[in-house]
Amino acid sequence: MGWPDGIRVKDLPRYRRMMPFFMKRKSESIVYWNLSVKARGMTDFCHRLTEEYGMKVTPLMLVLHSLYKTFTVYPRANRFAKGGHIYQRRSIWFSFSVKKEWTNKATISLVKKEFKKGFTLRDTVEAAKDKIAEGRDLKRMDEGEKEAKSFLWIPSLIIKLGYPIYKVLEENGLVSWRTVLKSPLYSSAFFANVGAFDLSSGYHHLYEIGNTSVFIVIGRMEDRPVAEDGKVVVCPILPINGSVDERMEDGFYLGKALKYFIDQLEHPEKLLEPPGPPEE
Repeated sequence: MGWPDGIRVKDLPRYRRMMPFFMKRKSESIVYWNLSVKARGMTDFCHRLTEEYGMKVTPLMLVLHSLYKTFTVYPRANRFAKGGHIYQRRSIWFSFSVKKEWTNKATISLVKKEFKKGFTLRDTVEAAKDKIAEGRDLKRMDEGEKEAKSFLWIPSLIIKLGYPIYKVLEENGLVSWRTVLKSPLYSSAFFANVGAFDLSSGYHHLYEIGNTSVFIVIGRMEDRPVAEDGKVVVCPILPINGSVDERMEDGFYLGKALKYFIDQLEHPEKLLEPPGPPEE
């Protein structure tokens, strides 16, 4: 029993301790939000860092680092609910999907990376670059494919009958610790960059298997009319949609974390600064 990536939180208000019992699934605990991030300085900032770092810097990397800083300053946003309890994650893990090739037949690979304490923006860029290259490796089989391969030799009827048992074991932490530490479904947040496909952002569900509490979809940057100082002006906007498991923390705290996340992206120079102390 227990989780290698989380520590049970015991000093919770009584009503929040009860929430995982009457809101048992992520599908009934999910909250959706959509952001229109003003991205005036983002493109120039990415171009500048691309020249400075000698590797391509994209808005996805800025979003990754902004959320990393947000979870560092607001650690209670980095929690998950399992087996009737709330757990504080031991670290920050991000997962995201990578298209192996720009063809209809190419598969999507899932990768996962731990963002350790003290990560700088350059560390985030290098980590994302390495993981994207790993995901596009045609010879590599990701953890999800490996896990599916280990089950698909079993007759489908047995899988259907056995899944409820597996789900009970998984919900209570009775699964391989290697699976938890390696699988992309066990992460602080999961990212899908559909802007790379020239699509606007959409909403994504939270997977019932695993303990990911946040799913972020990033769309293509586009010019939109916005109101500023009583006037309508055209501004480049980066659309970001999120899905959050509300059982992990209350709306007041998560709202403050969300404002911090937006502010970092709308003023990207701040991403070069180290995150401040945790705000409790």
